Amino acid sequence: MKTNNTVREKILNQPSYWVEGINSFLYNAILDYMDANTMNRTKLAAHLGISKGRVSQILNDGETNFSLEKIIEIALKVDKFPVFGFKDKQEYLNQESGITEIRNIYLNEENSEKKGFM
Repeated sequence: MKTNNTVREKILNQPSYWVEGINSFLYNAILDYMDANTMNRTKLAAHLGISKGRVSQILNDGETNFSLEKIIEIALKVDKFPVFGFKDKQEYLNQESGITEIRNIYLNEENSEKKGFM
């Protein structure tokens, strides 16, 4: 039986996991910008320099699938700096494992309190 850490590590080693994370940041940044500037899709399309159809595709389906250059260009147009970083895999996994352990301890304590054990 595989441990949760092994499964998690396999997920983290998939490029699509990281691409989806970046797409999510971009999607949220676009929505925030639209809200802050009371922009409709037509104005957003003009501002970003993309078609209204592409804006609809992004907002309806979450389908960004842009090149890195286009992601950066759009981020800058919605008043965000695209700050990326790289972290050593093992360091990241160790840190994440520690967070998971803390979360599990907290959840176990919370469940014990609900059952009247603490």
